Amino acid sequence: MKNPLLGAAVAAALSLGSAAHAASDDELAQIRSQLQNLMQRVDRLEAENDALKAQNDRLRAQTEQVSKQVARSADMLPSVPAVKAVDGPNRVVFKGDVRYRHQQTDDDGASARREEDLLRARLGVDAKINDSIVAGIVFATSSAPGNPRGANVQLDGSFSRKSLYLDLAYFDWTFADNAHFIAGKMRMPFVRPGQSLFWDNDINPEGVALTYRLGSMFGSAWSYWLDENVQSTATTTTSTDTKMYGLQLGNRFDLGGNTLVIAASYYDLAAAQGRRPFYNNAANGNSLTSTGGLAYDFQVVSLMAEYNTRLGALPLQVWADVARNLDAEFDTAYSMGTMVGKASNPGTWETGLAYQLIEKDALFAQHIDSDFGAGLSDADGWVFRTGYAPTRNWVLNATYFKNVNNREVGTRHDFDRLMLDFNTRF
Repeated sequence: MKNPLLGAAVAAALSLGSAAHAASDDELAQIRSQLQNLMQRVDRLEAENDALKAQNDRLRAQTEQVSKQVARSADMLPSVPAVKAVDGPNRVVFKGDVRYRHQQTDDDGASARREEDLLRARLGVDAKINDSIVAGIVFATSSAPGNPRGANVQLDGSFSRKSLYLDLAYFDWTFADNAHFIAGKMRMPFVRPGQSLFWDNDINPEGVALTYRLGSMFGSAWSYWLDENVQSTATTTTSTDTKMYGLQLGNRFDLGGNTLVIAASYYDLAAAQGRRPFYNNAANGNSLTSTGGLAYDFQVVSLMAEYNTRLGALPLQVWADVARNLDAEFDTAYSMGTMVGKASNPGTWETGLAYQLIEKDALFAQHIDSDFGAGLSDADGWVFRTGYAPTRNWVLNATYFKNVNNREVGTRHDFDRLMLDFNTRF
């Protein structure tokens, strides 16, 4: 059987044959004619199906041939190089701050009380160079010729233009897990406790530094340039360069949700004794030789501690900082204080109290805080602080210094300073 339809026709014919005796000759002839027509139609359909199948096979063969030709043509085309990512930073962040300060100073060692309005503005950029290097540049206002201990400019001079200086320019290379190599004019790479004023907050040292952290332990080492061919007298210079080398090691202890930070530091001011590595030719209280150079070298060891806990819902911080110069007579400095709260989020506040003593040659006075005791060594006294954050990125601060200058050497006199700050940042 060629087709199920044909089989059905044959079966019908057999049925007709078995019943032929009951049908007339005319009826039988009619049935035979219809059966013949049906078989002819089946033959035509079968022929058409064979033709369509042959045509389909030809089209499939042609399609395969075209596909092979396209593949061969693609292989002959020149390869297109992958698009290379644009070199350079893939993350750049701009930031800055503006501070307006009203300041009143009552210095018994000066001829008159002083009232000033001061402005500080800083604008910088941090750029991620690649997965291991970050670079930063910051410009800031400052009084000429670029005060290292302050970015304030006084509002005076009949609306004169204010000076702008390079405040930071450094790169920070993470060369191993939690290990950094920093070079340039950088932020201080070592830990300082609380509100200790052994270092002015605006000091940005220059040179190279290494920092490392392993679990709760941390450390840093640095080598800084202070002065090339430093002066030995007011009029003569030497071929000697004054530098600073330092090291700090410490640990952060987790005490059931509270933290205790303890660290020991050492720095050596190399090639300084008998010379004048001073900014703007001011010794800032350190002992001098008859020719105006430093009377002592500075090999300073220090120990700091900072404890952070909570007083109810408020953060509470207690800290202490002690230092001694191994090469001087008036060689001791210490500072201690506490701070309750933190003025950061809107509606938060802080208040603190600290006491500090810096003997005449305990610390290199070029770097101590410029407001405590007028920025001079051989001073002691109290610092009162308070602050409030009305809204996001806006903090109001008040700081009052109640100090005594010339504590050990010279004529003692009082130094009082009040600072009211309007701080904004972006």
